Amino acid sequence: MSSTSEQASPLPRELLTVGLTGGIACGKTHILRYLGELGAHTLDADEIARDLVQPGSPAYQEIVGIFGKDILHEGGELHRAKLAKLIFSDPHAREQLNAVLHPRIIEEEARRILLCDPRRSPVVVVDAALMIEVGTYTRYDVILVAFCPPDLQVERVMRRNHLTREEALQRLASQMSIYRKLAYAHYIIHTTGTAAETREQVRHFYQDLLFRWEHETGFPVRP
Repeated sequence: MSSTSEQASPLPRELLTVGLTGGIACGKTHILRYLGELGAHTLDADEIARDLVQPGSPAYQEIVGIFGKDILHEGGELHRAKLAKLIFSDPHAREQLNAVLHPRIIEEEARRILLCDPRRSPVVVVDAALMIEVGTYTRYDVILVAFCPPDLQVERVMRRNHLTREEALQRLASQMSIYRKLAYAHYIIHTTGTAAETREQVRHFYQDLLFRWEHETGFPVRP
């Protein structure tokens, strides 16, 4: 798959940028929230995508033009469950959607990063599940991978999304194997334990980043 990272605006050097990725149901959302509670700037690619596909937006119009009005709610908003079912069962449809959204997400992400105040925290974390698949992981200083084994991923997806085992396996198959993603990681957070255990790993990770920032830049981080 071709990379879109070279076409996007460069990220600012006065911030330490972290790309948070992992497989579906590996706990990325919880990790992002914990990092935000610790003080890091946080961005969620899924939230950016939702903002970009509001009715009437260019991305919305392009998506409806490709997939038709069957993927809309009665009120005109995108029916995310219908769209998800389509793209997870049809690789070509998934590629079409990614071609519409990914360049726009990357540009909007870069714009929002520029708004982050390094005096509050020098760390900005972007949660984007497909950054390795599309090649945008190279834009970040640090890659953090959320990990749990595939059997636990399946159980979590079935419970969270009310899916059959076959549907859950289909969603896992649409993404790169979590074991392959580990090869790209500078840091790994294991989410197989309790929430408290995950929080403790996140706290150590964030403290290590702040130490690295002070060591490499000479600028202390404000408490």
